[in-house]
Amino acid sequence: MSFCSDVKNELVSLKLQKCCKPAYIYGFMLFGRSFSTKRISIQTTNENVARAYCELINEVYKIVPVLTVGGNIKPTYKAEIDSEADRLKILASVDYGMGGDTIDSSVFARDCCRNCFIRGAFLACGNINDPEKEYRAEFNVKNEKAADELQSLLARCGIDMHKVRRKSGVQLYTKESAAVEDLLTLMGAGKQTLNIIDTKIMKSIKNNINRARNCDSANISKAVEASIRQRTAIMFLEENDMLYSLPEELLTAALLRKENPSATLKELCILSGEPLTVSGLNHRLNKIIKIYDELKKED
Repeated sequence: MSFCSDVKNELVSLKLQKCCKPAYIYGFMLFGRSFSTKRISIQTTNENVARAYCELINEVYKIVPVLTVGGNIKPTYKAEIDSEADRLKILASVDYGMGGDTIDSSVFARDCCRNCFIRGAFLACGNINDPEKEYRAEFNVKNEKAADELQSLLARCGIDMHKVRRKSGVQLYTKESAAVEDLLTLMGAGKQTLNIIDTKIMKSIKNNINRARNCDSANISKAVEASIRQRTAIMFLEENDMLYSLPEELLTAALLRKENPSATLKELCILSGEPLTVSGLNHRLNKIIKIYDELKKED
């Protein structure tokens, strides 16, 4: 089951206050597949959403929608009001207007009703991605005027959505994790909001671990490269009978490195038995490399 299905299943399982039911079903219908005198219907791949819609239509309007199932690969549920008289009864309960593309805000005078209206709209045309992969929530609206009004309504709730035109209509979307969390909280999906927050925390921890590992790998690579350069310089000086003519402090450092090729500078300092610091030892080895570089230039 997808994350979006989990979200919608949580939303349809929430109890509704009596005042919120008309706004909830209005959002469902207005942003469904069709909302007009000719057809009122929704289409979804989520059986729980389809059945919740039918039950609420029956409860609010005493009308039983016709529920059908189709689709060869994945079941698709369509709930439709097939009686014209029933459709007119529903449309008369809201300010349908010319074309029915304007949101009748009088239906949700209270904040709780407004939130339920948005919940219904999301159940009808919304989608949300798995936060493990991408933070994204969207509303796919067929009518641009209705999309604009929904965008304004969400903005007044503190949720800013971007708008883009598609062949099938208009899409309102956000990729901001905070906006996705706010939308879920507003609609009442507290459990899934916590899941997203948990996912963000885990992602942050994983990213920190990866950064630390990458840093460690980079430091190891640098240490290996430095050791190779040091041993190359020491080998060259030894092959050319110049190693033992080095000053005592440089010779000591060279022999330490030669005898312990894979040791870190800190480990070499301990092996030296002297009060030698890492920076001091590194300085001596760099002097040997500098002598080697100058000799190679002369050659």
